[in-house]
Amino acid sequence: MRRFPMRPAAVLTIWLAALTVSVQAGAAQANPGILVSGDWLVEHGDDPDVVVLHVGMGRMAPLEEYVRGARFLEYHDIAVERNDLITELAPVEDLVEVFRAAGVSNDSHVVVVGDPGLHAARVFMTLDYLGHGDRTSVLDGGLAAWKAAGGEVTAEPATPVLGDFEADVREDMIVTAEWIHDRLDDPDVTLIDARPEDEYTGERPGRDFLRGGHIPGAYNLYWQDLTGEDIPTLIDLAEVEARFEEAGAKKDGVVVSYCLIGMRASYTYMISRYLGYDTKFYDASWNDWGRREDLPLVTGRERR
Repeated sequence: MRRFPMRPAAVLTIWLAALTVSVQAGAAQANPGILVSGDWLVEHGDDPDVVVLHVGMGRMAPLEEYVRGARFLEYHDIAVERNDLITELAPVEDLVEVFRAAGVSNDSHVVVVGDPGLHAARVFMTLDYLGHGDRTSVLDGGLAAWKAAGGEVTAEPATPVLGDFEADVREDMIVTAEWIHDRLDDPDVTLIDARPEDEYTGERPGRDFLRGGHIPGAYNLYWQDLTGEDIPTLIDLAEVEARFEEAGAKKDGVVVSYCLIGMRASYTYMISRYLGYDTKFYDASWNDWGRREDLPLVTGRERR
């Protein structure tokens, strides 16, 4: 059979493609990214650098099952009431102590499990704020995904060994009402409202003392519309990307997530980061904006 010599450009193209696949495969092994599957955690949960945190509201409803080997993290230790606002970030020094007590160090790869996924997303957002986001993942689908992958559960969490975590706080990640107000007409800033439609439109303000409506220009993307039903994993990625593009998100712009108290927006924040956007978080959310008469709002389904 006659063989034709390959052109140098073709050889280079094939070599680059192979190199890209190799690099991507290596990167996937070294850093699985923001979302990991149940299968991944079953395989890597016992890795020496992996710290699995099972988060829940234990003071209100103690968990009955834990991912095997997971340490328990109390949700209310990281999300506290501050300045008459609920579910705010605890002071940095308190957060550092919480994560150290859970066994987290700076070289730890943290994997967070939470049911619902909001709790885990809030932990991701918090660790991202503390500068550990690149070494934090969330189990996509929570405990249901772990069980579906054949993972074992236990009635008690594992006992942690004290970690030596140090924060590298990302102050610019958290934005205020004033920051948003100054950028309401900035086409490079996309606001994502993670509340259900009736809260977004103002039909149901969420709390009796709040005005009803949404921030002018905000796009309504209810967080739960991004997850499946039986096992709450992220829906088809192309559909997720389309929703963010419909919102006006740009890869060279900024995406800001908010909701009522900063819990549901943790999920859209996490997914925005997962998609590669420059993402910020309005922690005070509508609980702040909705009570302030000096700030504009829009009612109904129109964005503006």
